[in-house]
Amino acid sequence: MIQNFIQSIKPLKSISLQELDSVSLQDRIDKKFVLSSEQLRLILPCLKENYSVLDIDGNRVFSYENNYFDTKDFQFYKDHHNSYLHRIKVRSRKYVESDLSFFEIKKKEKVDRTNKFREKVTHLMSEIDNAQKEVIQSYTRKNIDGITLILKNNFKRITLVNHQHTERVTIDLELQFIQDNKTIPLEKVVIIEIKQSKMTQTSPLANFFKSNNIRKNSFSKYIYGVLIFNTEIKNNNFLSLIKKIKSI
Repeated sequence: MIQNFIQSIKPLKSISLQELDSVSLQDRIDKKFVLSSEQLRLILPCLKENYSVLDIDGNRVFSYENNYFDTKDFQFYKDHHNSYLHRIKVRSRKYVESDLSFFEIKKKEKVDRTNKFREKVTHLMSEIDNAQKEVIQSYTRKNIDGITLILKNNFKRITLVNHQHTERVTIDLELQFIQDNKTIPLEKVVIIEIKQSKMTQTSPLANFFKSNNIRKNSFSKYIYGVLIFNTEIKNNNFLSLIKKIKSI
C-alpha cells in the first residue's frame, strides 16, 4: 500500500529544497495524526489539490536516522508522561541521502507550540559532549547529569508544502526502533504531522481530517520507542496511544 501511495504522488507539483527552507517554521504549531497505511489513499485528493512535494534529484522519499538521548532515569520521558509543560526532547538526526547530521533540542512551550534548537554536526552523534550538555541545560531547570543515548529510530519521510508556503506536512513511513541491536518495525503505521506558522489559521489537510472524523493524536517516536523496549516503565498516560497503535 505504501509503494502504491508513493506512485500516486508522482503527479504532485515538486518543490525544491531551497524553496522548502523558506518554510522552516522553527517557531510553529504542530498537529499529529496516526493513520494506518491503508488510510493513505484517503488523503490523496486533498494533497493533489493543495500541496507540492519535496523533490531532490527525482527522489521524493527520504531516509532519516535518529539517536535519542535522555538521563539514565528517563527524565525527559517522565516529563512527557507527566505532561510537564516545558519538557524537552534531545536527539541527533541524520538525513541519509544528503549525508547531513544535526544536534537538536525541541522544547514544548505551549500545548501545540514547539521551539526548536538546531546545530549542524559532522556525523550522527552517539554521545553528548560538555558544550552540548550546557546547551541542553539552558533549556531546562532539571538536572541532566548522566545524559546518554537511549534509543535509535529510522524511518522514511515524504515532505509537502501548501501552495501558500505557510504550512509543511510530513508523512513518516516504515518506522523502525532499535535498542541494543534489537530492531522492532512498525510497518503498518503512518505518522502525519501538520506544521504551521503560529500566524496560519487554516490547513486544507487538517480540515479534511476533521470532516472525515480523523482525530489528531499525540505521538512521539521517542516516547513510543521507550515504551516498546521498557515494558516496566510507567505508561498510564500513554495507554490510549498504545491501544491506537495496536489497533493498526
